[in-house]
Amino acid sequence: MKKFSTRAAFVLSALVAGAAPAKAQNFNDFATGMTDTLQAAIDLLPQDVTNVRLGVGPSLAPYYEGDDKIKVGVIPAISLRYRDLVEVNNNEVRLIAFNRLLNSDSNDASGGNLRVGPTMSVDFGRDEDVSTDLTGLGNVGDSIELGAFVAYTQGRMRLRARARHDVISGHGGGSVRLDAGYTVFQAAPVALGVNVNSTWVTGKYMRSFFGVTPAQSAASGLPVFNPGSGFKDVGAEVSANYMFASQWALVANASYNRLLGNAADSPLVRQRGSANQMAFRTFLVYSF
Repeated sequence: MKKFSTRAAFVLSALVAGAAPAKAQNFNDFATGMTDTLQAAIDLLPQDVTNVRLGVGPSLAPYYEGDDKIKVGVIPAISLRYRDLVEVNNNEVRLIAFNRLLNSDSNDASGGNLRVGPTMSVDFGRDEDVSTDLTGLGNVGDSIELGAFVAYTQGRMRLRARARHDVISGHGGGSVRLDAGYTVFQAAPVALGVNVNSTWVTGKYMRSFFGVTPAQSAASGLPVFNPGSGFKDVGAEVSANYMFASQWALVANASYNRLLGNAADSPLVRQRGSANQMAFRTFLVYSF
């Protein structure tokens, strides 16, 4: 590898390492929700350039899911690909167990690509001291989530489904996320894509992040709330990138999510936050 490339990778890696503040939760507030945002943004970058991408940039997002205030932070973006066998996007690892071109004898875009495999991800939970709104509700512990995904790509369209469940009793629940993406415009060096998504969660997950037990009610002043399973949110996002050099790109993502059902009905959201969740993130990405 050229000396410049090595030096650039080292500098950007140092920026990524330095982007996480001394207190881990400051990074964790953003990292858990970054997996799908990063996936949508990376999908737009040319796939034949590299298998390793590192980035760093600012993020504007709620302090916690359901908050009505925005926190500004600096976060890293880490994306790795290895021989169509392994994908890493920040806090999630995917193994590609099945990767098949459908109608592969066709010379046009009518033949789609189907991929299936197991996943492992980390959910960093939620710390009580991230916001005064959470005082008395206690912490939601870190979770290791095991699951599986299925993804289908045809031309500019991408469909995905992912199911995962906590195995170490952090939030203790599970989720199923469905999303559909479409590349609206792609002509080097610019690309633009859109994505719509929705997430269904179990009752235990919902109670961990949106419920209020009698003890929490006494400590926080919020009324008791015991939610069940259901769709947690529906959302849309726009991602864009500009490759201003052979190995450098500026990537941006803006998203809007609307909390639904029991999540939106939570007193934490109704009394102290908002069901409308908006975020903006941008990264300077180096590929090698």
